[in-house]
Amino acid sequence: MKWTESTVIYRPAAEVQAAIADEHELMQWSAWPAATGYTCAVDGDGTSIGSAIVFRDDSGTEQGRQHLASVSPTKVEYRLRNRGPAGRDMTPEVDFRIEPLDATTTRVHLDFRNQVPLPPPLRQIAGRLIGRKVRALHVEDLRLLKDHVEQNHPAAPSGTGS
Repeated sequence: MKWTESTVIYRPAAEVQAAIADEHELMQWSAWPAATGYTCAVDGDGTSIGSAIVFRDDSGTEQGRQHLASVSPTKVEYRLRNRGPAGRDMTPEVDFRIEPLDATTTRVHLDFRNQVPLPPPLRQIAGRLIGRKVRALHVEDLRLLKDHVEQNHPAAPSGTGS
């Protein structure tokens, strides 16, 4: 599975990057905790390479981690490990590319890559089923990021979409 989703946010690139690269702030806008029902907590300071968001189920069992892998003014990279089909580990990669359009407007591209750890015939089927839900959550994540960063920003045009 591989795709890119994008949105335009009416805020400076540094503000957008900060909302993505700080795991504490990311958890304020991310769609994933509600969608999965997992409890999420940051392991580490939330801004240093190697910090991680830890996902736990109702019993407290760790279901996955989202590690902060790289941060620059134009890109934030996350590497994940979570339980996939048949309890096999999945290792998705999520990169947020941050493209300043001008001093107050930023385009964000969410790049996703993952290979379902199943034999080829099952991989395609599972990939299609999982891919629909995951891609919809990525679209929702970008919408929530946009709302979070633009909150109370008078320069944001009303009714703008992704």
